[in-house]
Amino acid sequence: MGLTNYKQKIMKNIFTLLLILSVSFSYSQLDEGQKIHFDFIKVEKENIEEYEAFMTDYVGKVAETAVKNGKLENWIFRRVNQNSRYNAGFTHMVLWINIDQSISWSDIWTETYPNLSKESRSWISSKGNILFDKLYTAYTTYVTGFSHAEEGVVNYIATYNLIKAEDGKLNDYIEFEKNMKGTLEKHAPKLKGWHALTRNGSVSRAQGAWDFMTIDNFASIQDANELWWTDIPEKIRQNNSKKYGSASDLRTVRHRVITRLIYDAKNGKFEN
Repeated sequence: MGLTNYKQKIMKNIFTLLLILSVSFSYSQLDEGQKIHFDFIKVEKENIEEYEAFMTDYVGKVAETAVKNGKLENWIFRRVNQNSRYNAGFTHMVLWINIDQSISWSDIWTETYPNLSKESRSWISSKGNILFDKLYTAYTTYVTGFSHAEEGVVNYIATYNLIKAEDGKLNDYIEFEKNMKGTLEKHAPKLKGWHALTRNGSVSRAQGAWDFMTIDNFASIQDANELWWTDIPEKIRQNNSKKYGSASDLRTVRHRVITRLIYDAKNGKFEN
């Protein structure tokens, strides 16, 4: 082999390696143990347009400052799809990802709106707060998951599965989902991302209570409405059932809620 051909071969191998690395590290991913807070919001139909404008045009700007300064990793605002609202009982969700409690919210607000006094900001907030009811906040811890999205990209469609583990089986169910991650990542092409989280603190025994959440990310509402898990080859599903058991023996899905992205603090308002 000539010297020129040898150099060309070496350069080709280096280029291939760099391409592999760039693909490998282009997927955004949360880390195990990160804390995510979920606000579950109910807005009356006549107030939705004004509420969403308040959240994107006023509160969202504060969230952008918080991300820039490291107070938040991201802040995500989602609208619940119409056909999911009745059973779920809420119309919107707000996600607060990895809050750094050492950084003052007061400083973040002041930096975002330096020409507004504290009293003025409080007055504006009071006008926005009458537009919605915050039903509750759920505090969760990230367990495992994957994303096929490019770095920093938040998927437009996300289905939130609010799950109650059977009594005494929460740890078994957590292990079940950890074991399923590889199969979903490799063999469920409609999934653009999948994440599993545990709910922190004690959970009531009410029918609507949940202690675990999975999030399914999709490129389109059509994919979200399909039985995407049937894309997994039957042989693999059978093998997983033998190895890990059946999910139906470990948990009950309380609510399955399809949402659309409105805004995230890293990218601003979503333009569909």
